[in-house]
Amino acid sequence: MAFCTFSKDIDNTYTLVENKFITKYLPEADGLAVKVYLYGLFLCQNSDSNFGVQSMAEVLKTDEEQIRQAFAFWQDYDLVEILAQEPFTVQYLPVKSAVGKPKKVRYEQYGDFNKELQRKMQKVGKFISANEYVKYMRFLEENAMQPQAFLLVVEYCLNKQGESISPAHIFNKAKKLIRNGLTTYEQVEKELSNYNAHEGDVLSIFTALSLLQRVPDEGDYALYSKWTETLGFAQIGILTAAKKIKRGSMNSLDLTLEELAEKGKLDAKEIDAYLSHRETLATLTFRLGRKLGVKIQNPAPYIDEYVEKWYDYGFEENSLLDIALLCLKTSRNDFDSMNAVVKDLFKNGVVSKEGVKEFLKEKNEELKLFTKIQAACGSIRKSEATLSMLKTWKEWNFNDEMILEAAKRSCSTSNPIPYMNKILSEWKREEIFTAKDIPSSPPTSETTGAGMRSTAKKVFVSPNIEAVNAKSERERYYALLREKAQARADKFLAKANANERFKALSAELSKMELTLAKAEVFEPQNLPALEKQKAQLLYERKTILDSLQIQESDLHPQPICKKCQDTGYMKNGTACSCYKKEN
Repeated sequence: MAFCTFSKDIDNTYTLVENKFITKYLPEADGLAVKVYLYGLFLCQNSDSNFGVQSMAEVLKTDEEQIRQAFAFWQDYDLVEILAQEPFTVQYLPVKSAVGKPKKVRYEQYGDFNKELQRKMQKVGKFISANEYVKYMRFLEENAMQPQAFLLVVEYCLNKQGESISPAHIFNKAKKLIRNGLTTYEQVEKELSNYNAHEGDVLSIFTALSLLQRVPDEGDYALYSKWTETLGFAQIGILTAAKKIKRGSMNSLDLTLEELAEKGKLDAKEIDAYLSHRETLATLTFRLGRKLGVKIQNPAPYIDEYVEKWYDYGFEENSLLDIALLCLKTSRNDFDSMNAVVKDLFKNGVVSKEGVKEFLKEKNEELKLFTKIQAACGSIRKSEATLSMLKTWKEWNFNDEMILEAAKRSCSTSNPIPYMNKILSEWKREEIFTAKDIPSSPPTSETTGAGMRSTAKKVFVSPNIEAVNAKSERERYYALLREKAQARADKFLAKANANERFKALSAELSKMELTLAKAEVFEPQNLPALEKQKAQLLYERKTILDSLQIQESDLHPQPICKKCQDTGYMKNGTACSCYKKEN
């Protein structure tokens, strides 16, 4: 149903205005109240259910609160009845039955108040109409605030808003104070003087946060009171934290200060040191994520769970980055897996830069050996279990030569690693630890004519070894192709880097990736500008390449065979047909 309707006692065939309303009630009301009454009368007959109080406010070019107040005015006269506030519903009553009157405002007692109010308003070029006087006096009648206290509110709002001030703004400010039990002159003066006393402090915080267009409101002062009185921060400490946040909000600063208070960091130097440390850890976390191939949106959980603990262990930043790279190479590319490696190192007392470097050297040697085994045996999945076998074989006192010999003898099997393990374990049992001690194949005999004669011992080459040799030849062929492609790309890159601006752009774009990653978490409002800046850098970079007659693809190795990418093998593990064996 529409929010304005007739009672059943009104003949709603026509929209009529009773003469009694015009002669008795209309002169008592201001223009807006009359417009609201007449338009509501019209709506009783002509509106649908979708037309509400907000729609009326739009039509009459006012706000919803003014509409509600106007109907409350007519309800005092018994001309309407407000049936509900939400949704706002009004019923029109017969004018002939109206007997009520609005609360009588004792205008005579507000003479001094009105003079002072008009004087304050005139300072900013505002003049109060008779209807506005009524609104101010009705507010004081209906609320418990002292007139002199209310005048303090008026002056405060005028200082903030100037000539753009409105009664609604003043009433809202006064109502907030009333809700907090502040109604006397002394109470309001103390509260507002507190706002004024700390206005400069709050504005300084806004500047540190780059909130240059903000005007302090009650919420900002409430937060400031919490930080100084409840949490115990001094202004210099708050500013130190705000400057570290740089482009943030009062709410993000509030979360930071709560964290600092929880950690007992209240002194400005302690705050600076703590937040600088967190910033360092955040940057390190992003870098570790990039090394591991993990995209990080919010570094805080990773810092709390992993990075801060690793830092406290005593690991240096470069050591952690190198460990992350090792984890990526060994398919342990997540923070949980890296944590297992770091904890194991710490448990074994390997923390210093030199100790980690020695550990990594050993692991990289294992990786090189594993690559050679892969070349001999084909595609072997790189896993922690497989790599651990290398360590075991080394502990059995086998050198790389013996391990590779076992790989060559296992290449034709469907699962080379277990077969290698069998061979090496048998050699260990027989105490064979050098290639020269491996038993050779027995001599062969051949028959000629009617007799049999023994021939000199021939070197026996097993099919497995022949397969390995063929495979090595194939690997060399593709390695040469890749080397030529890389040399070509290096040549073009050197030519491009000879241009100093191109070189600088490449470095700047590299840094931009970290900047973008950090902005996603700390400064999302800056992302559009940063993306635009990146696009401009890429465009300038392309312009330089065009002037040098270099394509972007020229800077990267381009394989001759697009099917196998010059590796010799398809994705399913089968040999590629592009191999050209030299006869």
